[in-house]
Amino acid sequence: MKTILSVILLNLLGIHAYAQINWAVCLDGKDNNLRIGMDSICKCWTLEAWIKPDMDEWKKQEVIIGGGEYSRLNSLDYLPLVIDNGRICNVGAGLYGGEVPKGKWTYVAAVCDGTHVILYVDGKETARKDTATTILPGSIGINESAESAFGGCMDEVRIWTAALTEKELQQWMYRPLTARHDKFPYLKGYYNFDDFSDDLSLNRAGEGRMSFHLRNGRLKQYGNAPLAYAVKNDNPLFHAEYHAQQLFKVVAIPSEWDADKGSRDFQLLKLRIEAQGEKSPLRVEELTLDFGLCSVIEDIEKIHVYYAGSKPRSGIRHKLTDKDIVPRSGKLHIRLTDKEHTLLKHGTNYLLITADISPQAAQGNRLGATVPSVRIGRKTITPVQAKDCLPIWVTKDSQSDVHILRVLQWNIWHGGNHLGKEGRERIIDLIKASHADVVTMQEAYGFQEMIAQGIGFHMQTASADDNLSLYSRYPIRKIPTKSTFFSNPAVLTMPNGREVYVNACWLRYAYRPEYTCSYANYGMDPRQWAAEDSILGMEDMKRLLINDCYPYLTSSMPAIIGGDFNAGSHLDWTRKAASLHFGYAAEDLPISRYMYEEGFKDSFRVLHPDELERGEGTYAVIFGQSQTSRIDFIYGKGNNLLPLSSKIIRTMPEIDDVWPGDHAAVLTAYEIK
Repeated sequence: MKTILSVILLNLLGIHAYAQINWAVCLDGKDNNLRIGMDSICKCWTLEAWIKPDMDEWKKQEVIIGGGEYSRLNSLDYLPLVIDNGRICNVGAGLYGGEVPKGKWTYVAAVCDGTHVILYVDGKETARKDTATTILPGSIGINESAESAFGGCMDEVRIWTAALTEKELQQWMYRPLTARHDKFPYLKGYYNFDDFSDDLSLNRAGEGRMSFHLRNGRLKQYGNAPLAYAVKNDNPLFHAEYHAQQLFKVVAIPSEWDADKGSRDFQLLKLRIEAQGEKSPLRVEELTLDFGLCSVIEDIEKIHVYYAGSKPRSGIRHKLTDKDIVPRSGKLHIRLTDKEHTLLKHGTNYLLITADISPQAAQGNRLGATVPSVRIGRKTITPVQAKDCLPIWVTKDSQSDVHILRVLQWNIWHGGNHLGKEGRERIIDLIKASHADVVTMQEAYGFQEMIAQGIGFHMQTASADDNLSLYSRYPIRKIPTKSTFFSNPAVLTMPNGREVYVNACWLRYAYRPEYTCSYANYGMDPRQWAAEDSILGMEDMKRLLINDCYPYLTSSMPAIIGGDFNAGSHLDWTRKAASLHFGYAAEDLPISRYMYEEGFKDSFRVLHPDELERGEGTYAVIFGQSQTSRIDFIYGKGNNLLPLSSKIIRTMPEIDDVWPGDHAAVLTAYEIK
């Protein structure tokens, strides 16, 4: 009898202990900046959160869910859930609801059903208005400045692309979401902060390339104020109790990176498996891979399957099979033999599939795999497949061909200081993974020496804290310039003796208005954009070519200019592609036209001439409303300069990890003979 009572008591204690492992995020109301970068949601939506405001006096406005940087657009509501003078508010509808008490956990929600906007406090409707709005939920606890930053704790932030009823809100407000929710397919963002770290917190509902994971950062990126942090949730009303383990979501996320021929352990795709509960854990038994995307199945020599931890950048690798896996046909069924690491843990579980690429794989062949099914426990699951990822191609680098010069162009955003504590390490990791021979960089700002040491390259920069930095695997001969903020010219010598002119540049941007990040506004005039570019960035580029380029070129020397041009291209902003740019066309944009008149070719557009089919942008890729503005370019000139491959790099080599900057990078491989 005592034994039975002891077992019951231990079980109860186990349940109790687990129920207390529930975390909230704590925000200072001053400098903490939590970016999720979600894109706009039209007509029908729901926003939910538990909040515990600090005891400081209310500011005029404190943001629960805002738009974030570059969100001040007249086409949408970028303040969809805020506290205005102590009352819950939806700014777009001009709707004010009930009061929110200080120092107490309160549940708040805003709902739009297509004809009404409704506000709730503690599950009860407090205001309603006959209207509908488009919202931009791009940040948590802040919009763009400290004046509206929320101070206090927050938990269970939920973002839906459907209108939840009052009954549904009340039914789920006191407990974690599960896949049994009637509106589960419409769940776009779910942040419970149980994994919150100095760098990120995962969106449990995330899918695809833009999973909208949370980036932990500061408003003052050069400061050292404490980052937002996790605290145990002391909300007596919310009960995070789990019983037998159940699946929350299973997502397959492919890489967007191209694969060099002969590469080993190339990350092909990841499975992100979200499980809830620790009791009776489920086991991943088997998965099926479909190689229908591959041009030639023999391009993949071997497949490896690993357990890769609970974070996208964990470094954990436990092999889950006891023998090599060689794909022989279009489909491959893989039974996982590891008994320890196939047991799912509460929270996030990553399974990583990598490939060994044949040295004989032909450049331009396509690679890729999908996961039609995975057997977990007794159930066969069809993972959610990412639909917004670029194809993977076989490429070659300078290690396999001495005539190849691979160039990476990247503005790293204020010295790489915007992401938590490991943002800079991510930048170095990406440069290494790119196998670039040359890096043209902007906004290095004090980080350049660390990068040079980290990648082992020659470096050229005007000063340790300057804007521009140039890195090269090969020796650099400096070219003098009087415009160091705009131009960083040099001549490098390849192993075959070929000299190549390279310049890392930055041009002034049009700011009346800054159209490259604010084109989703009504009433814009593209003629004004062209006029601004012609007197700012255009003049910078003319000066660069006249003073820093042409005097140093020989007739046989190829020239490469990589830079943040802060301007669009006439090859992108066409009438054909107006649907990608909020209906605007700007075919008279002058800087790209000038480059072509001078004989320079846009490497990306040379290889991807269809601006509608390949309309991806570079600025600012961490914000959902700004995915098609391409302002970073690699231009080349010379009869002996042939672009072989070019890709906009907007995802990390470690699949599903967060991007550390705001600009995407551009990676072009040239053949120089």
